[in-house]
Amino acid sequence: MTLLPSQKLTIGEFLVSLAAGLMLYLLPNDAKNQFESEVVCIGFVFVTSIVITAVMYLIIKRYEALGTALVTFSSLCIINLTISVISGIITKGTKYWPKLTEYNIICMFILWVVPFLFGITMRLLTGQAADTNDSRRKFIRFMSLSMNSLLMIYGIVLILRMIIPTAPNMQGERIISVEPLAYLKECLQGSEKGTLLVLIWNSIILAPLTFYLSVLIPHFRIIHGIILGLILGVALEGLQFLFNTEAVYLDDVILYIIGAMLGIGIKYAINGLRYLLSQGRDPCMLTLEYIPIPKKNRGEAQVIED
Repeated sequence: MTLLPSQKLTIGEFLVSLAAGLMLYLLPNDAKNQFESEVVCIGFVFVTSIVITAVMYLIIKRYEALGTALVTFSSLCIINLTISVISGIITKGTKYWPKLTEYNIICMFILWVVPFLFGITMRLLTGQAADTNDSRRKFIRFMSLSMNSLLMIYGIVLILRMIIPTAPNMQGERIISVEPLAYLKECLQGSEKGTLLVLIWNSIILAPLTFYLSVLIPHFRIIHGIILGLILGVALEGLQFLFNTEAVYLDDVILYIIGAMLGIGIKYAINGLRYLLSQGRDPCMLTLEYIPIPKKNRGEAQVIED
């Protein structure tokens, strides 16, 4: 069955979506200029992003508008990164070299999560009368745009936090610990070797990746996430041991696996909630595969209407 196209965004709707994406991109710097506390800045970014998203959706009332705003926001982040890298290479210095702080990372994911969850919430609350094949096609385009945006943001974070900052120390002493839960206790106690923030970072770093893969690949299951988390965890810790950039802990591999499972679990939870709210009419909401509305013909076998 072919996926019939539905009406695309008009030029006006497209421009409004671009403007919303630009405003989302500028929010973190605007917050920094107005407030000194990073906690207050993060709260300001969160609340303002909700307002921007809600106003845009009320004006356009299209899932694709949310996706377009997300792609605009993440594309601007990529452009800024590219310009900063080129400037750093040209000047051969660190003045223009991009740096990604914890504040930047938190803001980037907030600015992706808010519009995405807004679209998810609108879909979850869609009643049976408003759940049409056309609305499902529009939501699939929103999911496609959102996943592309997530991949761009995730790539930025990985490059600037786990690749570029690497400083090999080939001659130094390597530290490796295979004692289970030892590093977790140190992080929870706030020792010099680790903090609660490091613990949270390691436990969620693979969640966006497995969430992306589970949406992209319908048959991507928890067991696949566990295997992927184990492979990537061993690979990351192996590189740290090889280049002696950080101490190697067995607990880090466990946290990577937990993060991989978390991403898939979020997808399952949202799909399950939609299944309950739609009374079984929409069994797999978070997917890029078009699933038309099944209807019963006079109580007989199910047929597909499109």
